[in-house]
Amino acid sequence: MIIQHSKSLCSIALASAFITSITSLPGKAVAAGSATALMDEILVLSRKRSAAENVQDVPLAITAYGAEQLDALFVKNLQDLNYAAPNVQLESVGTFPGVQNFSIRGQGINSSIPSVDPTVGTFIDGIYLGVTFGVVVDMFDLESVEVLRGPQGLLFGRNVTGGAVVLRTARPDGEFGFRAKADYSSGDQQNYAAAVEGALIEDQLAGKLVVYYNDDEGYFDGINTGPPVSDPFFNLNPTSGGEDLGALRTRFARGTLVFTPNDSWELTLIGETGDAEGDGAPWTVASFQREGTLGEFDSTIGERGVSDMDWDQLVLEANIDVAFGDGRITNIAGWREVDVFSLADVDGTAAPLFSAAADTAQDQFSNELRYAGSFADNSWDTTVGLYYFEQDVDYNEGRYIFLPPALVPPTGILFNRALGGQMDHETWGLFWSNDIHLNEAFTLTGGLRYTREEKDAQIVTGNCADVVDFVCSLDVLSDDWSNITPKLGLNWRFRENAQLYAFWTKGFRSGGVNFRNAKPDLIPPGPTNEEDQNSYEIGIKSDWADGRIRLNAAYFYNTIDDMQRELNLGDVVDPASGEFGVVVLQGTINAGDVTIQGVELDFVAVVTENFSLFGSLGYLDGEYDSKTALAETFIPGTTIPFVGDDLPRLSPWTSSFGLTYDFVLENAGTITVRGSYSFRDEAAYNDSNTEIFPSTREVNASVNYTTPGEQWKVSLYGKNLNDEARWGNLTSIAGLWTAGPMQKGEVYGVEVSYRY
Repeated sequence: MIIQHSKSLCSIALASAFITSITSLPGKAVAAGSATALMDEILVLSRKRSAAENVQDVPLAITAYGAEQLDALFVKNLQDLNYAAPNVQLESVGTFPGVQNFSIRGQGINSSIPSVDPTVGTFIDGIYLGVTFGVVVDMFDLESVEVLRGPQGLLFGRNVTGGAVVLRTARPDGEFGFRAKADYSSGDQQNYAAAVEGALIEDQLAGKLVVYYNDDEGYFDGINTGPPVSDPFFNLNPTSGGEDLGALRTRFARGTLVFTPNDSWELTLIGETGDAEGDGAPWTVASFQREGTLGEFDSTIGERGVSDMDWDQLVLEANIDVAFGDGRITNIAGWREVDVFSLADVDGTAAPLFSAAADTAQDQFSNELRYAGSFADNSWDTTVGLYYFEQDVDYNEGRYIFLPPALVPPTGILFNRALGGQMDHETWGLFWSNDIHLNEAFTLTGGLRYTREEKDAQIVTGNCADVVDFVCSLDVLSDDWSNITPKLGLNWRFRENAQLYAFWTKGFRSGGVNFRNAKPDLIPPGPTNEEDQNSYEIGIKSDWADGRIRLNAAYFYNTIDDMQRELNLGDVVDPASGEFGVVVLQGTINAGDVTIQGVELDFVAVVTENFSLFGSLGYLDGEYDSKTALAETFIPGTTIPFVGDDLPRLSPWTSSFGLTYDFVLENAGTITVRGSYSFRDEAAYNDSNTEIFPSTREVNASVNYTTPGEQWKVSLYGKNLNDEARWGNLTSIAGLWTAGPMQKGEVYGVEVSYRY
């Protein structure tokens, strides 16, 4: 069975992401404005079976969104889903635009170092994105987004100890269709997108073309009213005072071909090319903003920075239905290339104190071959596969640092620092997953994955100052790791629409290297030891009251050995040498052993056919059981250890609540009103716990009108209506003040869409 993208315009009553939905059954149209659509049967592909599964039948904690839900939430990129699920943070780190720092259940990374493997894997059309660069980019015409919470090492493999974010683009089904939208929002942002599809060869070849353009003129206020001030080394893009900051133009084109020569074969080819160009990240002095001496969305930077990213991607997926086990053979081959140049005024001030320019080039290839089928009268479902992945990553970073006489008398210090390196990375894995249905009520789950991984790297070391040609001394590092990831579980369907499940599994994150090896005598460049995890989970997925109430809950307990952490330390004067270091010191270490446990709850209640409520609640508790000696080392010149007691980006409490109401206007169309409120508790930003993200609240709302023919839709929407100030990171500058790249506050807009 092939999941096809429905062209019916469904005004689905939804405003928050805890709702476990992907897409309606193929060919099934949902009435516009129907609140009961939240309870429809939903199909997902996360377990890589021969056929799609109802999400409520899957014994996993999944938060998922279909195309209509993504449209209803006015999602332009993954960060727009940042507050929509319990114990999930889909953050952009902000140092450079487009770099993810996703965290699920308290496990995430905390840097923009491209050699650091993410703990939350992102997959697009079946291919894993090997670096965090280029992940938080705009998207359009997606069929689904699935957020899998907890380690997914059995089926998705390496370095997904926190979870996985799985995106699937919409596929053409051979029928003619056209979709377009235009959007204008505050901050002078314009967005245009269109998709057209149809049959190229009747009943055999279908095609789709998607084009997308987004022009953000800059949301933030530059208040440097003096003459242009730029660092004397880079001098690329100085501000001239009173300008908008954070401009970014994004555009891409994606073409899809689906070839079905007969009932058993399906070949899909997806190609995408895109670019994003504009300002660097909008850095500011966050400590002044928190004190109230600087406006919440103001920046005094003297250089607006630069961001220039290009990406190309090609995916070839083959599906062959076979008689053996009434199964399916699937092969997904994927290639991706990303090139990024970024310049950021990191100190956040008008003075030319600390600027960083980085050039990143990454290309990757992966291939997954798998078989899925059922045997013994459908009492045994099995999936077996072979996976291969390789990537090359090159990174050069130049830092211009000037410490004026006020900080280092009598003349100050001016120095440049070159950082970076090159890495060849290869991994392959063999996996086997099974469900044995003991009877109609009980199912036993078991599986194994073997992974082998190798990294060869050359890292810039020492005090190299050649930020032009990067002719520097290099550390040559090489290591390999192998790991077996098992899973064992049991689920009990105690009534027709309810099941209890429990499982144990392991997670594996290979060791890594640090491209920002500023002080190798203090923090080695790597490789770090591998990170090993045991995860236990018990949960319930259930529908009640004749399908009008949905209640899902889970409890998990994770132990992580040799957790890898990315330090971000404000460097200060070394009392032994009297020298400043690099202003911001970063390093990757094994910090120690950690235990994280938590609870997640979400519900949907269809009060009437026109009125629905939804909500979610997440709780996390994480602590170190032991720390390594390096983790307990003091930052030079202080009594602050590298690693404190609180895990970064781990918010103890998250919650959301929302409602949807449909006003059915008989033959005049439907008006749908949506609103949601989300809360996230405060959390440490850095490992030393010297910088804290404050608690945040998110208020979103929209009013949508859909015409009787369901072709036109006009929406008024607002995001972050409480206008809270937030930052992608909080970086101490020489231990004297805190700088951070800003995130947008209140955004409101109007969108018009048409579908044929």
